[in-house]
Amino acid sequence: MTVKGKQVRNGKAFEYAIAMQYGSYLQNAGKSIRIAENNALDIAKGYFEGLNEEEKTRFRNAAYNTIATLLKIEPGLSTQKDANDILSISLNDDSAGETGDVRDIVLKRNGWEIGFSAKNNNDAMKHSRLGRELDFGNAWFNSPCSENYWSEIKPIFDYLEECINNRCTWNDLGQNKKDKVYVPLLVAFRNELLKINAHNADTPKKLVEYLIGKQPFYKIIKDDRHNLVIVKAFNINGKLNKTYNGIKSEYTTPKISLPERIVEFDFKRGSATTLNMILDGGWEISFRLHNADKYVERSLKFDIQLLGNPPVLFTQHLFQ
Repeated sequence: MTVKGKQVRNGKAFEYAIAMQYGSYLQNAGKSIRIAENNALDIAKGYFEGLNEEEKTRFRNAAYNTIATLLKIEPGLSTQKDANDILSISLNDDSAGETGDVRDIVLKRNGWEIGFSAKNNNDAMKHSRLGRELDFGNAWFNSPCSENYWSEIKPIFDYLEECINNRCTWNDLGQNKKDKVYVPLLVAFRNELLKINAHNADTPKKLVEYLIGKQPFYKIIKDDRHNLVIVKAFNINGKLNKTYNGIKSEYTTPKISLPERIVEFDFKRGSATTLNMILDGGWEISFRLHNADKYVERSLKFDIQLLGNPPVLFTQHLFQ
């Protein structure tokens, strides 16, 4: 199993563990629960059942350890008006992320809804690609890339096409991987994004919405290295943390504001593969470009991570 494949499988398995642990806990507490049977659940279940018993226990424990916290800040999880007020738990299909919904698990009942984004030993936000015909400006900001951008990246992808025809691996490229691919492609990307920003005042806001979605959600991060599970509340539009059936939350998860200005956007010091962006309001984003396969491909993948977020963002570290 490749590292990439293992990461995807474990991420799906963690989604399944969360859905099942919440469903089991609340059902045992006498609540009406319905877990949606769909393709996403079947896939996640298969990956979970492929784990060994020790791994299954770790995944279950990490999921379980978040329940007490979420019950205190989301009364809608456990407060039902009557037997017909059923809590639905469903896993989202991957296609939801393409339409701005990064939630892996959605929990809802009449008039109330929250979602979880599950992360297993990684906190990547997106794995967007750059390619000869991939218009990131249109996809991210609804502002098509300029002719100058397409002219800048043409020689890069012409070179990659030549390498593909010769069945080159990325290692075969040597220093050219950085000099003729990574650096010029990141420079073109950076210049175009700043150009879009110069003509569209809402670019910072749209960028963060593209990366974290427009739906409020809780990010649940299983961190085996530090023996932690971390809960973060992305209360984007104040829809989290709501009173339900007269029961108020015990904790407040503050509404967070989206950025309005790019403060700095340049290469990470000493790196030819990573751009760091600092925005106002505490937001900081890392764009690391990398090859996703052994052999040269016609596009390159970003590993986009949130390095900084507004200081008011609710975060709780729970020991496993």
